[in-house]
Amino acid sequence: MVYLKTGIFFLGIFLLTQGGEAVLKEENPNIRVLIIDSVNSIILIPGSAWHAKNPDDRDTISLPENQETAISFVEKRILLGNARGSLKAKTLLLISLAPGGTIRIRKESSSNDDANIYEGILEVFPAKDGNIELVLTLPMEDYLKGVVPYEIGSSSPLEAMCAQAVAARSEAYVALATGKYAGEHYDICSDVGCQVFRGNKKRTAQSDKAVRLTSGHLLMFEGKPISAYYASTCGGHSEDIRNVWEDRAGESAYWGSAGPDGEITISLDLSREEDFRKWLQQSPDVYCNPEKYKIPGWTHKNFRWKREVSAEDLTKFVARKKDIGRVIKIRPIKRGVSGRLIEAEFIGEKGSLVVKPELSIRRIFSPGLRSGAFVVDPQGPPEAPKRFIIRGAGSGHGVGMCQVGAMGMANDGKNFREILRHYYPKAEIKVLY
Repeated sequence: MVYLKTGIFFLGIFLLTQGGEAVLKEENPNIRVLIIDSVNSIILIPGSAWHAKNPDDRDTISLPENQETAISFVEKRILLGNARGSLKAKTLLLISLAPGGTIRIRKESSSNDDANIYEGILEVFPAKDGNIELVLTLPMEDYLKGVVPYEIGSSSPLEAMCAQAVAARSEAYVALATGKYAGEHYDICSDVGCQVFRGNKKRTAQSDKAVRLTSGHLLMFEGKPISAYYASTCGGHSEDIRNVWEDRAGESAYWGSAGPDGEITISLDLSREEDFRKWLQQSPDVYCNPEKYKIPGWTHKNFRWKREVSAEDLTKFVARKKDIGRVIKIRPIKRGVSGRLIEAEFIGEKGSLVVKPELSIRRIFSPGLRSGAFVVDPQGPPEAPKRFIIRGAGSGHGVGMCQVGAMGMANDGKNFREILRHYYPKAEIKVLY
């Protein structure tokens, strides 16, 4: 294998820039997904005949169809056991004997109804704290079929799911290219820290179609795939990446691309407290607004929301970071272009605490706030408020694609290319295979 200084190397795939264009050397590459690493035992139920192998020797054991097989970490070894016998090894490899064979996987304490269904090649490794690490290897396009219905919903309109498929594929390719999510044995995780992957359980003919129709499509900027970020609901305006993640501020594909989630212009400066408060009171013509566009009912609670927190509870929340006494005020220091708080000061009777960035502010509260786009009004005496009324907009960080807005656009007749151009205006859609 040749390593080229002029390109990006990832797992046997070369992405070279020739005149600014990307050339992919391998179609539909495999991706290794971490699906479990927080428990020390799991139950497997194969949907067809599988077998497990000790990679260090020839020891194998069969996994009977529709029967339980247990895997646990015992005495520094991975132990697999079922009605056919047992197998102990440093690591294990599990392979279906039938093409496309599936296997149900659940935590030992969970019911079969909670099991997820997967297909691919499974590997089991020791993990931290006596747990096991389960890694699934499968082709990129099959991986995406387990992402799209979990990230945007299997009942979403087709064109929105197509847009989701392209965004998720771009993010996965960047993960392969850069190792941004990689561990020793995997390329990407399966939760919201990367992008959600849960296998086959929620797949539908429509969600599979979205992946198939966009096969090989990626979002590119300056000849390279972009990390195509997305979040549930922007609340009417997207956010600049530099205001959300300091460690990702160099991703220039997003610079200056934040704007209203619709074909409108706004005269308000949402980074100003007074203007942002006006924005929260409005019902703008934006794609994620349930009063303006057809979107699922479950999304309505996120466009504009309200929460009440007692002074006692807020004081406890802040005390986990610093004891400032009873909280009497939350002072906004800096807002982003969408109005999201990116720096705030919690003022108490004994001191104060400055918190940033956006996600850290949201996580002061328990449970965390839906987004950083909120205002706070104390209730009661100024020197000792009894409660705080929080009014906000959106759910999530607001960078890139608004998933609910994508649904609104699709239901308004927009295709996936138009949706992607709206949310990633500096990127190009390229078909690599």
